[in-house]
This record gives sequence, structure tokens and C-alpha cells, in this order.
Amino acid sequence: MRLRKSSQIAVVFLLLAQLGWAAAAQDNRQAVQKEVQPQVQTAKQQAIAKKKEEAVKDALDAVLATRAALSALEQGKTKEALAHLEIANGKLTLLVARYPDLGLIPIDSDALVIDFQGDLKAIKKAVDEAEDLLDDGKVQDARALLTPLASEIRITTTHLPLAIYPEIIKKVAPLIDQGKIDAAKQTLNEALNTLVVTESVIPLPVLRAEAMLNKAATAAKAKAPEEQEVLRYLDNAMYQLRIAQALGYGDIDKDYKGLYKAIKELEKKIKRRQWGERIDRAMEELRKALGELRVRIGEPHPTK
Repeated sequence: MRLRKSSQIAVVFLLLAQLGWAAAAQDNRQAVQKEVQPQVQTAKQQAIAKKKEEAVKDALDAVLATRAALSALEQGKTKEALAHLEIANGKLTLLVARYPDLGLIPIDSDALVIDFQGDLKAIKKAVDEAEDLLDDGKVQDARALLTPLASEIRITTTHLPLAIYPEIIKKVAPLIDQGKIDAAKQTLNEALNTLVVTESVIPLPVLRAEAMLNKAATAAKAKAPEEQEVLRYLDNAMYQLRIAQALGYGDIDKDYKGLYKAIKELEKKIKRRQWGERIDRAMEELRKALGELRVRIGEPHPTK
């Protein structure tokens, strides 16, 4: 009886210890994530600003003039519509001359930030439950579970198709001159409907992993590097990549296996205290690979 009781007490202590380790690990991850938040916020702002800067003002002005012409025709103001069309045609002529080889010209961008707050365990639990629901044919219930599973900056950009938009706009003024107002309005709507919307996604866990790796690289270059500090940043970078993978950003074989292997190899070098060029070079290669992953996942794709 004493032996059984001792075994039960040992199991209880083991469970308590495991709970304590899990809580400590969670606290560590939250602390590191909070530490790199300023870097992540800066990267988010830079990514959004870059997309905004890519917009071409003359292209936006041409589209705004098109909408203004359509509005004027709706109000029976043909002279005003022709004045707006003159502006649109002038802007489009400039664009064709300036960008003869550019198919799509960005005119505006909007950004939406979505950040799932759960951990890796919560993601896997939701995915498993959704799979069970799909097996039972409960598609909408599964959808409700999967929809919140996103952690990203989602940037939508509207583009003017330079190959066709100017040609359509050129047809409008003659129609107005001929009194074919309905046809002119239809043609303006046709032009506006050719605008192309693309979406690009920047996964926040990948941004966080990059920020943590930057911290690890800085710590490794200190005069007296602290092994545990560097390993702590690397472990958390690995965890963020596992979250990105679990959320479906990229492919496990193509995008993540190589990164996981590189981090493990880097951890071995650190544990052997091979400070200096070897670790610095490995850090730089890993940083480059992470940046390439972010760019690859963020390739724009059309939404309409």
C-alpha cells in the first residue's frame, strides 16, 4: 500500500512539475514576443508604407476622373463629363509613355492586420476539430473554427490595366458627342470593371521569427556572448515558425524543413561555443532564408 501511495504521490509531483514547465515556457514565449514587438511593429509599418509608395498618382487621378465623368453623366452634365474625360485621357497618355512595358499600375493599397492570439496547441486543436466536423459534413461549423486562424498583414492593392483601360476610355467622348449617353455610361463602367485587385499576405509569425533572430544575432556578437540568451531567442524563433506552418503559411517541405534544420545546426554551434565568424555567417544565412520565405509567401495574387 505504501509503495502504491508513494507511486501516486510521485505521479502527482511529476504532473505538477510538467504544468510548471509548461507555464514557464509560455511565460518565456510571451516575454520574448513582447520584447520584439517594437521591431515587429516597425516592420509592419514599413511593409504597408512600401505598398502605399508604389501607388502611381497619375493612375489614381485617371481613375478618379473616370468616376467623376460617370457621376456627371448620371446627372446629365455632359460638358462636365467631357472635362473629366480630358483629364483622364491626358493622365493615361502620360502613363502609356512613361510605363510602356508595365501591364498593371498600382493606384491604391489598403492594409488589414489580423492576429490570432492562441498558441500552437490551440491552433492544432482547432484544426483537428475542424477536420472532424468536415468528416461529418458540417462545413459551416468547420469554417467558423478555421476563419480566426490567421496572423497576418493582408494588403490589397488596386491596379489599372494599362493595356486595355486607356483604349476603353478613348471610346467614351465620341459616344457623348453622338448623344449616346447610356452607351457612354456603360463604357465607363466597363473601364472601371477592368481594375485588378491583388492581395499579398505577410505572416506575423514570420516577422516575429525574423525579429527574434535579429536579437539572437546581436546577442551572439557581444564581447562575452551568453549561450542561454542566444538559444532562448532561437528557440522562440523556431516556435514562431511552427505557428506560421500550423496556420498554413507555406509548405512544410519547401519552406520549413530547411529552416528547422538550419536552426538546429546553429544551436549546436552555439552549444559548442563556436563564437565568431562561423556563428555570424550561419546567422546571416538564416536571416536571409527567413526574408526569402516572407517574400515568397507574400507574392501578390489576384482576388478578382
